[in-house]
Amino acid sequence: MDVTEQAEEQRAEAEVLPDAAAMLSGPPEATPALTVYPPPPPQSAPHTLNRTWLRIAYVAEFWIALIAVFVAWSQIGGQAHLDLMAWYIKLSCAVAVAFCAVGMTSSIAERPRAWNARTMIWLLAILVLLTLMSYITYWYHLHEQDDQPSDENSATTVRNRMIEHDFPRVVIKRDREDC
Repeated sequence: MDVTEQAEEQRAEAEVLPDAAAMLSGPPEATPALTVYPPPPPQSAPHTLNRTWLRIAYVAEFWIALIAVFVAWSQIGGQAHLDLMAWYIKLSCAVAVAFCAVGMTSSIAERPRAWNARTMIWLLAILVLLTLMSYITYWYHLHEQDDQPSDENSATTVRNRMIEHDFPRVVIKRDREDC
């Protein structure tokens, strides 16, 4: 409600009140004067947060969540496994998890109850993506190659334990005749 609208309402009420007071009072000697109180000022609606600030907060949360996903993934899954992954796999997984985190926050903030159906769906999406990320990391763990270079000049020793055990029996005969 604008200030001008409030001023016009007060003028309109002031014009109506004197006529009503004259009708109610009747002759001045018959009844005592009635005191008329002005109505209370209208209650203003609670101040709502501007959507622009809320969008800026969501963008900031997205970038913080993106950084947190990369840091946690490298700490939990191992930086060596992340180094083997293609950049588009890491980026798509991290952006998807950060987007789901912001979606979950917006569903918490915009609904009357924090744990509602939309919040549960976003949480489920985060858990599915985290499970996918763990499977991808495990796959790269299983398929990583040994970084130790093979030297062509080095000798490789092959041992056959069966021959080693039989060798003393063949060389040293222990018959009853020899004892």
